Order: sequence, then C-alpha cells, then structure tokens
Amino acid sequence: MERRERKKMSEKSEGMKEIEKRVDQEIKLHEEAEKVKFKTLAEILTEENKPREVFVPDLKCKIKTYDLKFGDYPELAEEKDPFKLAVKTLLLTWGRADSSVTEENLARLGLVQCTRILEALGLGGARVPLSKPTQTSSI
Repeated sequence: MERRERKKMSEKSEGMKEIEKRVDQEIKLHEEAEKVKFKTLAEILTEENKPREVFVPDLKCKIKTYDLKFGDYPELAEEKDPFKLAVKTLLLTWGRADSSVTEENLARLGLVQCTRILEALGLGGARVPLSKPTQTSSI
C-alpha cells in the first residue's frame, strides 16, 4: 500500500511541476507582452520583408532566406509529390534571397543536403512516400 501511495505522490509532483512550468511560461509571456508596442500590419510587413540568416549545421554554413508567406500556401498545397514540394519550398524561401537557387541547381543538390536545409529552416525535410501495401494471395 505504501509503495502505491508514493507512486501517486510522485505522479502528482510531476504533474505539479508541469503546471508550475506552464504558469512560469505564461508569466514570462505576459511580462514580455507588457514591454512591446502595438504594430500595424504595414509595420510587420516592412520588418518581415527582409531576409534572415539561417545556420545549416550539417553544411557548416549560413544561408539567406525569406520566410514562407501566407500567400504561398495555395501553391504548396496543390503539390502532392514530396520532392517537388521540397523544391517549391526552397524556391519560395531560399530562392527569394539567393538568385542562384534555381530548380536546375536544386536538382543537382544532394537529397540529404536539401533535407538538412529544410530542417534548418524549420520546415522538416523531404519524405519518401511509403509504397502502397500489396495484397498477396495465399494459394
């Protein structure tokens, strides 16, 4: 019986730790929100219209890139092939900041490198589609 009670107390203490962590995060966010000013969409668009530098650890370099725009979604959503989606994504982000990023040059880039760049951008990586299972008949 004592072991079960200790386990429950341990679970509660872990739960309480998680709650306290969330409360601390909310307090920090609230404090940060108090320090910043209101912005118009025009101000936000002006600030976001600048390239940012992204470190790609596996390539040991930085690249300049733009973030994806809300308006990019329809173009990306229509693409079903994961490799073509990766190319479009890199063209819409990295290609906007670097004119040497073309579809032809990306095709020459290694798949692992391409995936590492997408991961560094926080956009995941190209995924190989799983083959569809086939039915086998037992005779």
